[in-house]
Formats: sequence, structure tokens, C-alpha cells
Amino acid sequence: MSVEPSLDPMAMMRSALDQWEKLANEYGAQFLQRPETTKAMQTMTAGYLQMQKALQDAMGKALAVANLPSRTDIEALSARLGAIEASLARIEAGKPSEPTVAALPRPPRTRQPPAKS
Repeated sequence: MSVEPSLDPMAMMRSALDQWEKLANEYGAQFLQRPETTKAMQTMTAGYLQMQKALQDAMGKALAVANLPSRTDIEALSARLGAIEASLARIEAGKPSEPTVAALPRPPRTRQPPAKS
């Protein structure tokens, strides 16, 4: 029995794509195993991180000059606000609902008006 080749264009396309992926994966694996490649990638990553740090510092200085908050300022403010909200929630959880005016104890009325002369 011989298997007849399929004339389905999508099957041929899938087969070609599978072969291309296998070849690309093999070449990529060989390429990444070279020491020059890893060294170049490390150098590029280090350069990118330095550029990102310099840009962040420059942006922070520009925002400070414009009297605007930086990302770290906003994050610190957000953290403080979260802590305040958590404290407020704890305080509210510890107290019953707001007492009504009728439920509050009234002070004794012991003061007398001054005598008329």
C-alpha cells in the first residue's frame, strides 16, 4: 500500500510551516550556543538597563524641576493612602454604627442662671 500525497493546499502549507519551524529552532539553538552570542546579548542587556536607569533619572529631574510628582512619589503616596484606609477600616470595624442623638447620654443640668437683682 502506498500513501497518496494529499492535494490539500492547507495540509501542504502546514507541512511546510512545520519544516520551517524545525529548521528555525535548530538554527536558533546552534546560534544561542555560541559564546559570542551570549556575550553580545549580555552586553546589550546591560546597555539597555543603563539607558533605562539614565532615562529614569533624567525624567525624575525634569519632573522635579516642573514641580510634578515622580512615579516613586505617587507610589509612596499610594502606599500611605492604603495604610490610612486600612486604619480607618479597622477603626470603623471596631465601632458600631453611628449612635443617634437620642441614644447619647446627656450631661446633668446642674447649672443655675444668675440671680436677678
